[in-house]
Amino acid sequence: MPPHKVGIEVLETVPVTAEVIKACKDLKTKGYTLLLDDVVYEPRLDPLLEIVDVIKVDLPFIKNLEADVKVLRRFEGKLLAEKVETHEDYERAYALGFDYFQGYFFCKPDVLNSKTMSDSKISVLRALQQIMSATMVSEIQDLVKQNVSLSYRLLKYINSAAFGMRREITSIEQALVLLGLNNVRRWLSLLSLSSLGDDKPSELMRTALYRGHLLESIAQLRNKNQIGDDFLLGMFSVLDALLDKPMADVISEMALPASVQDALLRDDAEESYKLHLVKALDHCKWNEVAKLEAHYRPLSPHDLVDLNTQALAWSDAQIEAIQAA
Repeated sequence: MPPHKVGIEVLETVPVTAEVIKACKDLKTKGYTLLLDDVVYEPRLDPLLEIVDVIKVDLPFIKNLEADVKVLRRFEGKLLAEKVETHEDYERAYALGFDYFQGYFFCKPDVLNSKTMSDSKISVLRALQQIMSATMVSEIQDLVKQNVSLSYRLLKYINSAAFGMRREITSIEQALVLLGLNNVRRWLSLLSLSSLGDDKPSELMRTALYRGHLLESIAQLRNKNQIGDDFLLGMFSVLDALLDKPMADVISEMALPASVQDALLRDDAEESYKLHLVKALDHCKWNEVAKLEAHYRPLSPHDLVDLNTQALAWSDAQIEAIQAA
């Protein structure tokens, strides 16, 4: 990979020697991004702090966070807050002036501060319910035609580079015929979810797309003749965070497949292992991935790593297309 796309992390256990400093300077000259991990400020770190591009701070383990941040701000490196797991963590780190935030706070609903849903979001949810309950493309066609914004976004999206169409699609009828019922449900759900999350970090939609694509890819490789609801399961796993509502409340009136509802609501559901697996892969928790081996055979861990990389690249491309639509 080209250097400008690669970040090299320097662990906190690496001694700050002249040899290490020279190696870091050489890497930076070549165009690599340097990150210093788990920084608890000490003057001995100054030579490294003057070089690195990103300074990673592990929030839960810093006793004097405010004092450390004040000192670290003297250096040019951007500050990255690690293990930001709650909205309170995020608000604290944001107030202190961190530039980047690493953690899954945005995947969790802020139920305590939830607000009444706007009319526009209620309208999107109703459309989503109709999309999921439709049994024929014609039903969805009527729905899309009644929604000018959705019609426009669907046509713009299907004509984007993400689809790679050889000719321009100019009508809703063409788009729906080309996609077919299952794909129509998928892509309209995707566009609808992006509308629900317009006041949320884009990383939340990226997570939804990543989970959906990865789960579907795993399922297709395991059984090429079976197309299930894995994409929808991954996509809808962030609905509670998008709306800051408990998952049970969000999907109580939605026409989701029973297996998807069960997996979203119960950790012990028959297909809940799918979400456990995709979350373990996303968090790079390989011990947990290994424990779930029976659920992804005959795929190997190497296969999963490849699929994981592909899902990350695919979700990035889709986010660009959605934001342009």
